[in-house]
Amino acid sequence: MGQGPSLPGPPGTKFRVIGAGMSRTGTKTLNEALTILLDGPVHDSGIQSLGGPVNQIQAWLDIMELAPKAQTFSEQKKLDWLISEVLDGYVATMDCPAATLTPEIMRVYPDAIVIATTRDQAGWWKSMNYLNGLMGTWYLPLVVLWLHKTQVYGVWRERFHHIMMWRYNQEKIEEDTLRRHEEHLRQVVPPEKLFFYEVSQGWEPLCKILDVPIPDRPFPHNNSKGDAAQTFRDHIIAGVLSWLFMLMVFSMAIWFIRNWLLEHFS
Repeated sequence: MGQGPSLPGPPGTKFRVIGAGMSRTGTKTLNEALTILLDGPVHDSGIQSLGGPVNQIQAWLDIMELAPKAQTFSEQKKLDWLISEVLDGYVATMDCPAATLTPEIMRVYPDAIVIATTRDQAGWWKSMNYLNGLMGTWYLPLVVLWLHKTQVYGVWRERFHHIMMWRYNQEKIEEDTLRRHEEHLRQVVPPEKLFFYEVSQGWEPLCKILDVPIPDRPFPHNNSKGDAAQTFRDHIIAGVLSWLFMLMVFSMAIWFIRNWLLEHFS
């Protein structure tokens, strides 16, 4: 939240970083920092899979469905193709669901490094639990029912639950998910390619990881608690307006049908 979908760069743009940090660890800040340092677009998989172009939304739904059950050679190759197709033109990826599929993305981009944003467990869970509370409200799916792109949220959530069970033996993000996720990264990523990074450290350690000079500009800060709340409010307002529009359409349809019936059968 706090950012919009990004468009890919030219086909064949070098993919350099798998952003493997769990949501609410500073992923949006790292997104903006990598865009500056690598001079190219970063693919935020959370934003792109829920609010990006229709083809990217569908591609992520296909990836999320196939990843937990890709056993045969042909299924794995199809998964590789889907990942390469959706990430072509980007310099990095970020956030969930991509962060939970780090080994699968590494298979497609073996030269990429893995940067996992991290933070203290208690602070992370407080922030994550707040976001869960917003996204888990019973009325949200109903309010956004007529918003085209948000109609996929129910399918997205179900497939993300399947990924969580497959990868961490949890149905959803819970209090110890950050620990489980980071342990998983240490098991599947070669040590020389895995870097844990706290966005509070600023430019210097990140530039050292990437072997690039420190830019002469302030370090970005993005996706605060307020950003999440504002995005939630924006979706609610858009959803209410869509309901008002649909009610107006239904009322006009009923009025025309009623007049037609009275004209022909009275």
